[in-house]
Amino acid sequence: MKKKIDTENLEIGMYVYELDRSWVETPFLFQGFTIVNERDIQQLRDNCRYVYIIEDQRGKSINAQLSEIADGKKTNVKQKKTKKVSSTKINKDEPEQLLLPTRHTTYEDSQPVEDEMKHAKHARAELECSISRIMQEIQLNNKFNLTDVKRSIGGMIESVLRNPNAFMWLTRLKNSDSYTYSHALDSSTLAIVFGRHLGLSKRELEDLALGLMLADIGKLKISKQLLCKPGRLTDDEFNEIKKHVDYSMEIARDTEGLAKRTLDIIQSHHERHNGSGYPHGLAGGEIPVFARIAAIVDCYDAITSDRPYNKAISQHNAVRKLYDWRNADFQEDLIEQFIQCLGVYPTGSLVELSSGQVGIILSQNRVRTLRPRVMLILDSEKIAYGIAPTIDLINETEDKNGKPLEIIRAIEPGAYGIDPSTFYL
Repeated sequence: MKKKIDTENLEIGMYVYELDRSWVETPFLFQGFTIVNERDIQQLRDNCRYVYIIEDQRGKSINAQLSEIADGKKTNVKQKKTKKVSSTKINKDEPEQLLLPTRHTTYEDSQPVEDEMKHAKHARAELECSISRIMQEIQLNNKFNLTDVKRSIGGMIESVLRNPNAFMWLTRLKNSDSYTYSHALDSSTLAIVFGRHLGLSKRELEDLALGLMLADIGKLKISKQLLCKPGRLTDDEFNEIKKHVDYSMEIARDTEGLAKRTLDIIQSHHERHNGSGYPHGLAGGEIPVFARIAAIVDCYDAITSDRPYNKAISQHNAVRKLYDWRNADFQEDLIEQFIQCLGVYPTGSLVELSSGQVGIILSQNRVRTLRPRVMLILDSEKIAYGIAPTIDLINETEDKNGKPLEIIRAIEPGAYGIDPSTFYL
């Protein structure tokens, strides 16, 4: 039950669901969070006159409800039975309220994106080698070395925790020769960036990345001709494609050391919030929370990549589509968090400024997501810069004529003859 409350009456343990203003206008990283200390209360008082908190019928906060459920006590919250579909399904009652994962910490950028780039390149190269080895072993019907894979994932996690923009920048270097390969690499990267935003622990980040890396590994057992078919699939062909989930699970079950969260992702990343997904048609809280996260990441990377049957759309348009699909395909709270994580103009997006200049988003400003750092490619006359300057829209608020400087639109890769990939290196 949502309740309006004056910020002077806030207490530790309350779950803040909504503010008296847009989240974008505040310094808060999360749209919806539990108050954990006096600093949180003071920040809320500095920015808002009132907020909305979530309570049950007895006036208890969501945090208190979760504690009771974990302890096996009775509550007045309606609970929904989860149907058993496999050994990897969560077999417990879950509150009707679809909650976000537990926030363990708030990570802060500890290194500028320019300094982090060399570390990110090295970590990405190791990750590429790991994915190549996995695919080679699977094609030979051999087991892959999970320890080596976790080691390479660890390098990615450390880089993303220092500054996620460097790895996000590198996700734009798509491998046009193999969508399955690039998708495994980039979706696992996106998962870490999103998990960092959600405040997941390092162990949870590892399980999340591993799940996305292995989610489509079963496609190696489906004919390449079918996977690369450019036209519309028949019902029989689509049913064959959907079997990749079962094939992926066969490989996963044969691999010792995979966490349950990872298995949940592999099995359920194609399930949808409204029950329209596959393989089991799960809906809402029936879908494990890490699989709900993975589904968003998987979809975003897919629609921003060239595939045999669809051209990539811009990152900005992908964000808009995900927003349109909230509460249908994906949980609304998670979609809002994902968009807040990426920014309205995600890192690597090509944009045009009110001055007429064109640039690429270099990194996000977490407090003001509409005012990121931009590497300029073309000047106001659409002439290329010799050495691309960088501006921070937090500080650069006016153009040379004293007019407000802001992003006016996202533009598609290739506009004005720009090949963004030449700048990502």
